[in-house]
Amino acid sequence: MGWLKLGARTTSKTPEPQFQEELKYTTQHIEAVSISPSREKPRLPSYPKVPLSVPDSELPFILCEEVIKRKSAETGALFIVVDEIVYDCTDFIREHPGGTQIIESFAGAECSWQFWRFHGKVEMEEFGRPLRVGRTNGLRNKFEEPKKYVGLRRLGDDWD
Repeated sequence: MGWLKLGARTTSKTPEPQFQEELKYTTQHIEAVSISPSREKPRLPSYPKVPLSVPDSELPFILCEEVIKRKSAETGALFIVVDEIVYDCTDFIREHPGGTQIIESFAGAECSWQFWRFHGKVEMEEFGRPLRVGRTNGLRNKFEEPKKYVGLRRLGDDWD
């Protein structure tokens, strides 16, 4: 136990390990691995973005259950729904000026009133229309829209 001296501090540094060879990329000893079909995740159908010339009424219909499953790129896409139109925000999420957390919180869900509180029709035409993949119905917003403050209305001349 020469390395341990009670009551004395050891100040000798242990040498850092050095690699003898540089690691290199190789495919020499890789075997083909087959995955049994029972372990594979079922592939979700893909929905391509629809050309701008297609009106909203002619977009392909996507079931609510399909929209709900699309919550991230790992699930195949990240969908949000605004006014029953389904938007694929998988790539756009990184460019969103409000950050990724806003879109992620509504992934696979309906968010119409929240969207319209912060966006206008010009933004929808410029950024939203190219992200359309379909339309759906029956999805409900998980948050109740708060009452809007309208202001005082004219009460008339006969009040005291």
